[in-house]
Amino acid sequence: MKKIFYLFDRDGAHISRWAKAEVEKIFEADRRFSLESGVEPARAFSKNYDAVIIFAGSENLIQDEQKKLDAYVNSGGALVFISPCAETEIARKLTGIKTIEDTGIQQFGVFTENKSHYITQRFPAEFQLTDNLQDAKTADVETIFSTIAGKEKVPFVFTRAYGKGKICCVLAGKTRDAWTDFNFRKILIRCVAWMLGERQNEKTINCALVGYGPMFNMGKAHGNSINATAGLKTIAVCDTNPERLEAAKQELPGLSGCFTNLEEMLKMKELDLIIGIVPHNVHFEVVMKALAYGKHVVIEKPFCINVSEANQMIETAKKKNLMLSVFHNRRWDGDYVMIKKLVESGLIGDVFHIECFIGFYRHPGYWWRSYKDISGGVMHDWAAHFIDWILNLVPSKIESIYGDFQKRVWFSVTNEDHGHALIRFKNGVLADFIISSIAAINKPKWKIFGTRGAIEVNWETTDRINFVSFVSGIKQEGFVKAPQSTGWVDYYRNIADHLLMNEELLVKPEQSRRIIGVIEAAEKSSETGSLMAPFEDCE
Repeated sequence: MKKIFYLFDRDGAHISRWAKAEVEKIFEADRRFSLESGVEPARAFSKNYDAVIIFAGSENLIQDEQKKLDAYVNSGGALVFISPCAETEIARKLTGIKTIEDTGIQQFGVFTENKSHYITQRFPAEFQLTDNLQDAKTADVETIFSTIAGKEKVPFVFTRAYGKGKICCVLAGKTRDAWTDFNFRKILIRCVAWMLGERQNEKTINCALVGYGPMFNMGKAHGNSINATAGLKTIAVCDTNPERLEAAKQELPGLSGCFTNLEEMLKMKELDLIIGIVPHNVHFEVVMKALAYGKHVVIEKPFCINVSEANQMIETAKKKNLMLSVFHNRRWDGDYVMIKKLVESGLIGDVFHIECFIGFYRHPGYWWRSYKDISGGVMHDWAAHFIDWILNLVPSKIESIYGDFQKRVWFSVTNEDHGHALIRFKNGVLADFIISSIAAINKPKWKIFGTRGAIEVNWETTDRINFVSFVSGIKQEGFVKAPQSTGWVDYYRNIADHLLMNEELLVKPEQSRRIIGVIEAAEKSSETGSLMAPFEDCE
């Protein structure tokens, strides 16, 4: 495993010291490289490291250490500069920066320039970042991403050869907002990977849809999202209804095969990835058959019906070294993305209580999602998204779960009418979630209490995140707009990045097992009237 050194500033007030924890998280999640960090340049520029990341001010490199840095890169070393200080002679020499002007913190657009470069694979043409905008003039560089300073495009990320070595320069990272940005973090790890010789697998991942039912046009949506993702292609569809196969042929032209029998489709040697869009009670069967044929699998949420099924699927995928993921596209919902950003920013202090709700007062309808033997129950649909959100919002293991499930009104279907789960985390946070078809008065979608403020999102205006904050010492009250939801794009973007570039799989099956563990424990709690400890590996 190749070794990386992160050199941060000696000054304890410099943001590079705070960013150390974020750099460690990025590399720990990626798992391709080992990381060490420190403030000792002499150690960084030794022969022990394959690449060095430097994030430091002008005082961090004394003259003798600058010579060692020059020698390190000139002899073949790989170097990533984060927001280099143009006052430092060695930074100007290595990066090719002539001048650089910091124009202050603002939100600005970042544009993909070299779309064929390893670093830019599947990046959007433009994305937004909040950081110190830097107006840099450079020479002899290859611009990978650009931004606009004044009226001119200027480099934002660029690469440069120096002697036998390589340099990547990222002109951002001076704010915590940047370090929590998904695209910024991806750029950093890709700069390192590219300099160390990582390359994308150029094969196309051939995909097949299992289930093409008309509900919500889910089959068409998955197929089109796959085909819009570089490196992925939908080549086959399986559905027991011949009419739905005809619809697939019309809506997804160019299919290599349409099948009514799953195993016949799984025999296609060119097939790499199966996407299961089927009723919940057959998720387990579809996943296990696909894994048995050596196919990677994406299954619609929820993962499955119970923890036993989850354990078997995870164990089988690991044994066969195959990818298994659940389609939790709503991790990229605009309101949730902004809520998570506000919580992580410290705007409301330490979160201690979360309330979530989805409900109405009406018959849930006569379809398979309303019948417990097929759907799994009232908690196996929308609740899977909410519990996933909660678990990703609270950085702690679960201590206990309490459930209350009611069947009182809609006896013509078998799902419960009302589901309530209380999740107590070991860090003291209590999450309270309700899903109901007998709730005659609406409640907020989100209500989050922190030690220095609160957040609320109402169902009527989910694009508006209301907040109250006392962080500044006085009461601040207002709202922020939610960004556009990007789940379909970003989910499949990550699947391709994982299979073709060995990058971290964002929706891991172990995470989805925790969701099923919460649901099953809540059901057992309701049956027994007692608190339940989380299932093993679902803490």
